[in-house]
Amino acid sequence: MKNMEEVTSKMNLPPVTQIGVVVRDLDEAMAYYSETLGLGPFNPVFELAPEKSWYMGEPAPLHLRIGRTKWGEMDLELVQPLGGKSIHQDFLDTHGEGLHHLGIDVKNYDEVIQSMHEAGFKPLQSLEIFLEMNKSWAKATYFDTQKIGGIILEVLYRPWLGKG
Repeated sequence: MKNMEEVTSKMNLPPVTQIGVVVRDLDEAMAYYSETLGLGPFNPVFELAPEKSWYMGEPAPLHLRIGRTKWGEMDLELVQPLGGKSIHQDFLDTHGEGLHHLGIDVKNYDEVIQSMHEAGFKPLQSLEIFLEMNKSWAKATYFDTQKIGGIILEVLYRPWLGKG
């Protein structure tokens, strides 16, 4: 069985920049990670309701509450689903809280999305949103890479970070 590192290396993808954890209560989870692991502060904490979102290829509203902090060189992203159809709520319903996805930041988003499709990976959820706090558009697609380690891969386009 391949692991995520083998796949990202073969496809010439950048290193993982984000660890995504799905939680039922964001405030409780942020307090737990701060008190037990010394992580934080979680900033920004925000609600996300993208202008455009797709669930399993179909347009679908999405509403999440997110808290982020640095964990070494990576972002720890805690995600609380608030409404709409989402793979985050699906995960909570099936597995409970826990490690949900690994994220990679790319500059060539459309090319990477095409490469993932060509490699046979199915998109589970996608979104596009204008983020006022960054004065820029962000895009993300979550791919079903669970057969290679049980983790979903999120491809992120966040141009203000300059990563990829």
